[in-house]
Order: sequence, then structure tokens, then C-alpha cells
Amino acid sequence: MSWIADKLALLICAAAMLIAAWVAFHYAGQWYVPAFTVLAFAVLLADNSRLRKRLRALGEEPNARTRRVQ
Repeated sequence: MSWIADKLALLICAAAMLIAAWVAFHYAGQWYVPAFTVLAFAVLLADNSRLRKRLRALGEEPNARTRRVQ
């Protein structure tokens, strides 16, 4: 992709994120912080679960305090 196309794509992405943030703040109002805190916590738990499954698949115990050095 050319330099100009890269910059244009970045500007379009930034504008989309700006609009999404404005919509979230505008329509969620006072519930924005609690709602997005719960959402972030749920995503964190889902990712933690996914990583623990990955560790088990690789033969590691996810709850072990120390890791084997190879």
C-alpha cells in the first residue's frame, strides 16, 4: 500500500473510533464507566481462560508458581 493510502486508512480508522467513543459516551451517559468496566473485566476473564487452556495444551500447569526452565 502506498504511503498516502496508509495515512488515509489511519485517518478513517481514527474517525471511526472517535465516532464510536462519542456514541458510547453520549448514549451510555452515567452508566458508561460501570458498563465498560464490567465489559473489560469479562474480556479479561475470557482471555485468561483461553490462555490457561493453551498452557494445558502445551503440557504446563497454569496454577504452578514456578516454571520449568529448559
